[in-house]
Amino acid sequence: MYERHDGGRLVAKTLAASGVENLFCLQGGHIDSLLYGCLNEGIRVVDTRHEQAAAHMAEGWALATAEAGVCAVTAGPGLSDAVTGLANAYMSQSPMLLLSGARPIAHADTWPLQDLRQLDMVRPVTKWARVCATADRCGEYTAMALSEARGGRPGPTYLELPLDVVFKETPEGTPITAAVTPAAPAPDPKGLDAVADVLRAAERPIAVVGSGAHWARAGTALATLAETVGLPVFSVNAGRGVLPDTHEWSFGPALPIGGAYGDALAADVVLVLGARLGFTLLNGAMFRTKTVIRVDIDPAETGRNLPGVHNLVSDARLFCEELARGWEGGVSPARAEWGERLREAATRNRRSMFDGYASAAEKPVHPLHLVKAIEDAAGPDATLVADGGDIMTWSMLAFTARGPGRLISISTYLGCLGVGIPFALAAKLARPESPVFLLEGDGAFGLNAMEFDTAVRHGIPIVCLVGNDGSWGMSRHGQGIMFGYDQHVAVDLGVRPYHEVVRALGGHGEFVDSAGELPGAIERALASGLPACINVGIDPSVCSPMTAAMAAAGLS
Repeated sequence: MYERHDGGRLVAKTLAASGVENLFCLQGGHIDSLLYGCLNEGIRVVDTRHEQAAAHMAEGWALATAEAGVCAVTAGPGLSDAVTGLANAYMSQSPMLLLSGARPIAHADTWPLQDLRQLDMVRPVTKWARVCATADRCGEYTAMALSEARGGRPGPTYLELPLDVVFKETPEGTPITAAVTPAAPAPDPKGLDAVADVLRAAERPIAVVGSGAHWARAGTALATLAETVGLPVFSVNAGRGVLPDTHEWSFGPALPIGGAYGDALAADVVLVLGARLGFTLLNGAMFRTKTVIRVDIDPAETGRNLPGVHNLVSDARLFCEELARGWEGGVSPARAEWGERLREAATRNRRSMFDGYASAAEKPVHPLHLVKAIEDAAGPDATLVADGGDIMTWSMLAFTARGPGRLISISTYLGCLGVGIPFALAAKLARPESPVFLLEGDGAFGLNAMEFDTAVRHGIPIVCLVGNDGSWGMSRHGQGIMFGYDQHVAVDLGVRPYHEVVRALGGHGEFVDSAGELPGAIERALASGLPACINVGIDPSVCSPMTAAMAAAGLS
């Protein structure tokens, strides 16, 4: 056993004291003292095949658990490979810490191995970034980095550990301070009273709930508020499932197809809770004739694109708790009628969406066949991760989010493909007793396909279904809509045997090209107890509504 007490061991001790269970990494000599320190402190080291995947796994852990994930990479190309994972977490506002090795401080400007201006590279895509220059402060800096990742508006942080710092011996009794989560802001009482007055007078209120509710663990408080006030809830991004879609006041995604959201735009009051009014919500354009209330932990966000009539800086959970605690009057008859109207619309529109699936041919497989097959097999505790373009859109439209961190997708703001396998592996590590399904496009699969080797080596049995249309489907349809379907450029992939790749790596794999074969294939994949890939030939002519809308707007 490696028993040195050095900077790396101090980092590991701080991580353990702060509740960190896993370190996602790709080994390099610059970080060996940290890796051995983690072994000594009981932190599971999960090594990947690419540094980007290690960073994505750290974010995936955060999305699944609402806790900060931690990853470590070596210097130079190790860090540059991981920058995409930092960027994705930054755009999603996900808490994670990336620890990176670096050339010795003493070797600056001598052309040492793997020397880059790493701090300059990560500053634009991190919330906080520092270099630790002395070994005895490695633990202190690690605690700061984790606290920054968790506090306020969460996000990724970066700590650089030079070789001559992280390997330097330190006194065995060097004190360790665990990271803390700073106290979250509660709503201003006067502002809260004003919001209560607006909601009390509303006949048709709705709430659009985003990732801020997930990071605040606001589920119980949001349920109480919705039931107390009579408040229909729609959700986006990591907010999906914070109030499960099965709750009587939850109406699924804030998307205009397959649910009640289109009908809900008749609302008179819109509460935007921990959600950004970015391009996915048309910068708030559909709310401009409504009375809008903005609640966010980030003061800058409450005024972005569409300021509210009332703008409160508050943690989402504390806002829900305080508003429900002081509420008088119960659920008015008008709001009860409004809720029933939306429930009827949700049932009608979802049935209409799936009527198209029901009438689709068994072969080739319609993407909704895939979502429905997973939904039927999933059970109440399952997690679905969605990665891709069109296939991700179908997942977000049709899959029921049954709990927080159980419907995870790519960042809608960075649009980074390839996160699916790392996210799914992290979700399975977070909930090893519950099934984790991954639905991704064939293009997205190729970006981190070798992480199935990570899954096999570490015994992480996810079930991946690849929607294989032989192309970058969203891009192919985007080109077709904008330029005509007679000629495409750089979007064709061909139908490849991805399941054979997974079988060769030691997992379970099979090919399916008929909808009727899906239930049996999923059952066999689950029963195998292995990381599994079901390669599904889907109908290449089917274009998702999101692609059609983006192409029409010139965004595809």
